[in-house]
Amino acid sequence: MKEDNLIDNWLKQELPREEKEAMEKLIAFTEKLDVPHGKSQNEAWEQLTRKIEERAPDNEKIMQPSKPRRAWLWAAAAAIIALVIYVNFSAGNKIITVRAASGQLTTITLPDNSMVTLNAGTVMSYKEKNWERNRWVVLSGEAFFDITPGNEFKVIGDNYQVKVLGTSFNLYNRSKHLRVSAFTGTVEVSNNEDKVVLNPGEEALLHKDQLKTQAFDLTRTATWRSGSFYFDAQPLSQVVEELERQFNIKILSEQPLSERYYSGYFNTSNLNEALQLVFVPMGLKFSRNGDQVIVE
Repeated sequence: MKEDNLIDNWLKQELPREEKEAMEKLIAFTEKLDVPHGKSQNEAWEQLTRKIEERAPDNEKIMQPSKPRRAWLWAAAAAIIALVIYVNFSAGNKIITVRAASGQLTTITLPDNSMVTLNAGTVMSYKEKNWERNRWVVLSGEAFFDITPGNEFKVIGDNYQVKVLGTSFNLYNRSKHLRVSAFTGTVEVSNNEDKVVLNPGEEALLHKDQLKTQAFDLTRTATWRSGSFYFDAQPLSQVVEELERQFNIKILSEQPLSERYYSGYFNTSNLNEALQLVFVPMGLKFSRNGDQVIVE
């Protein structure tokens, strides 16, 4: 089997460096896991292999590897994820997943009284057990964090990692666009290629796998918490996506929008007004049919 050859090659140190490092990480990880209480190793393994093939009862994937480069890595990662979920639930260490639906904001109080406000269409997961020592969350979407001082706090995504001790910051991560804005304290942002440290009033942007920093206007950033959205030369397609999330509507356009750029503002208090503020300055007409908007 291919997996057997990979293990043989690893033992002989003949794997490419990338695959060798990945194999060693997987092995190191699994060595730390214990067999659940009351089960033999064979029983635990048989239950694990069944879980790998099963879907969760609610068909929700809590965690998923991003862009696997080798088929064996995907299979190994799937096995590890199934095992982690299995061990966590066996030990009562449940993963909590919170979703902010379209048109809604959701505020969460974490076990250390840190506050997180999720923008519409955002998902965050975390584990309560041993929280004081392992403060980390997985986030997809946009959120504002107000972190209680303590041990290192991490936010993890598919293309970034943010570290703080006690500070407040806004994090936007949608469709491979990453923006982290520091309001108080210092914030460390990193990806596979780069790392930057932000002071208050600075933000990090991810562009072509490189992080760059710039100043931002504190009075116009994270104002989504009060329903106000400001844009500075952003692709109109991104603005349309935000309108769809905030008003729970579907916008259909008869022409491409990604090559057009919008600078302006809208508020979530009135849909018609928001549509006018976005499309009229761009020379576009729109019509509404229920929760569907047609742009001409």
